[in-house]
Amino acid sequence: MKNRLFLVGCLLSFSLITSAQQRLIKQSNPTKNEITKRTCGSGVMDADYENWLQPLIQQQAQNSNKGTATVYNIPVVFHIIHNGSNVGSGLNISDAQILSQLAVLNEDFRKLNADTATIQSVFAGVSADCEINFCLAQTNPQGGPTTGIDRINYTTIDTVIPPFQKSYIDGTIKPNTIWNTNNYLNIWVVPDYNDNGIYILGHATFPAGSGLSGLTAPFGTATTDGVVIWYRSCGRVGNLQIPYHKGRTATHEIGHWLGLRHIWGDSNCGNDFCGDTPTQQTANFGCVPFPHVTCNNGPNGDMFMNFMDYGDDLCLKMYTANQKTRIQTVMSNSPMRVALSQSTTCNPPIVAAPMADFSANTTTITAGGSINFTDLSTNIPTGWAWTFTGGNPTNSSAQNPTNIVYTTPGTYDVSLVATNGIGSDTETKIGYITVNPTGTLSCDTITNFDLLLHTPTILGSLGWGYVTGHNDFLDIAKADKYTIVGTNQTIDGAYFAFGVGSSSATGQTATVTVWDDNGASGKPNTVLGTATVSYDSIAAGALAGSITWVDFVPNIAVSGDVYVGIQFTYNPGDTLAIVHCANGEITVGTGWEKWSDNTWHPYSEPNTGWGIEVAQLILPVICPFVGVQENSPSFKMNLFPNPANTNLNVVIPKQMSNGNIQVRVLTTLGADVLSDKLNFVQNGIYKIDISSLCSGFYFLEVLTDYGRQVEKFQISK
Repeated sequence: MKNRLFLVGCLLSFSLITSAQQRLIKQSNPTKNEITKRTCGSGVMDADYENWLQPLIQQQAQNSNKGTATVYNIPVVFHIIHNGSNVGSGLNISDAQILSQLAVLNEDFRKLNADTATIQSVFAGVSADCEINFCLAQTNPQGGPTTGIDRINYTTIDTVIPPFQKSYIDGTIKPNTIWNTNNYLNIWVVPDYNDNGIYILGHATFPAGSGLSGLTAPFGTATTDGVVIWYRSCGRVGNLQIPYHKGRTATHEIGHWLGLRHIWGDSNCGNDFCGDTPTQQTANFGCVPFPHVTCNNGPNGDMFMNFMDYGDDLCLKMYTANQKTRIQTVMSNSPMRVALSQSTTCNPPIVAAPMADFSANTTTITAGGSINFTDLSTNIPTGWAWTFTGGNPTNSSAQNPTNIVYTTPGTYDVSLVATNGIGSDTETKIGYITVNPTGTLSCDTITNFDLLLHTPTILGSLGWGYVTGHNDFLDIAKADKYTIVGTNQTIDGAYFAFGVGSSSATGQTATVTVWDDNGASGKPNTVLGTATVSYDSIAAGALAGSITWVDFVPNIAVSGDVYVGIQFTYNPGDTLAIVHCANGEITVGTGWEKWSDNTWHPYSEPNTGWGIEVAQLILPVICPFVGVQENSPSFKMNLFPNPANTNLNVVIPKQMSNGNIQVRVLTTLGADVLSDKLNFVQNGIYKIDISSLCSGFYFLEVLTDYGRQVEKFQISK
């Protein structure tokens, strides 16, 4: 099974299985939600998990000893799931009750709770300030204002009436109400709900990302990550049920959300992997007397006042120093938690007129082709007025118009007026769209990885392998699916962004491949063409953070849906992994892989696959089928100076230019940052103004009727 994910380097994280606090109904009166004791549906963790985690914890402990621990501020949104009742009535709990819960969290995680004074002296010395603050979000996902309290009538989501099943909360309520997990801790305050008849106080997801072998339960995802709390165990004022009336249900569950295990290790005399919490036999309920000796842990016995035990709210009082180290490790390594620590949503929104901007999925097409446009305007526009000169339709009020068709060759402007309640702004891009006659030379990159919106990511682990490359599953191919627009099209080659690469220096190669989609249910099938790339090139590109170009000679004729990717073997010392976007940044993943049994599977495949929605950073170059001479040996060009500053000179022999020269400057990740058509000059030296570009490495692509050349250059200012 591949529902296990790793993240390399600074993105390393870990995940556990879902935890749930539960309340039991007395069997003598099953219709009355009277709580007899607290229990939990948490599972048992695999030892491999801690083998992976402990080195990170040790590093975090060293940092803490050096005084480098960080105080993290976590933006919170409370989703109040109610039935339409007035605020402060029934399920629709009051603002005061919610604010009291926030206060409890800030006290408990900063060791400011008054009841720390009553901790037994033998344990008081290890009680810790976890250096976690919680703040109500002030900016919503659209960039507008919010109180951090999101009230939702559940009848607007579905017709199901409580008590809800836990699976219904996770599968329906969460996905329909969740805010971006990279920017908010989502806390759902819900009506009565149960798991197979056991009524639950709350449950949490654990930090996603480690995916070590043996972990088979669900992880926190972009549609599930967060904490769920029963409305009568939320906060310390309002409509509450004793003895869960002091807000410690949320403290316990957020402990799980930050990577803590139950103090008894979820087994008889188990291990919670915190050395300063005594081994204890099992969960403690209610308020037990001190000392409560189990598992030969005398004379002091169980640390029953720890927030990760199961006592009543009044008897839970502390986290320990080792638990703090674990929490800090999660905040500095788990991807969602790292992103959340950098969120600015606790700040008020910027209220101003929009600043209009936009992009297109391509800017050069053949007549009859279509283009999709994406709004990039800031300051929360609420209205959009597009004008597509030469396009059909000519105008649109959609935020992101699609399938704008251009039938007449020429160069066309695109204009966007973005508007909100404060004002409006206009962005017009002159000559933005180039429409070439059918049959003329026009090449452009296509990609499923939006370089402006997506996050370059490598999921993998040290010593284990990579989702998009070599791994212990011995996958033998990776690919992305593309739709080729228009007729008579070819793939000239492809750019690959390898995030990981090493070479055995033995001359081994991998095979870049184009497949059709004629397999069962549209899977990759027939190989349409191949080219090889050396592991030396892959390693060099990964080390430099640059993109790797692979050329098909001759071009590969394509139409409709195709797959572009790479086939590889497992040679000692040779490693590759392709950069991809973060999980969930695209609605439908386009990444595929071929397993060692020669069967194709999408990354999004549940249960047996990775279960992630991603696109790989592969950029095929699409050209019309007009016999472009592939990097002809006679087509040579030189660049000077290199490094350059404000101008780059390109030397192209005049017999190779024929008065028809197109140039593009691309970043090392393939983003098109400059394009131009050059007028013929007698001396063959063409000057390109690069003054607007920042320092760094770039690629210059030159297209003439005699072929195509790509050269790397540097800008140094």
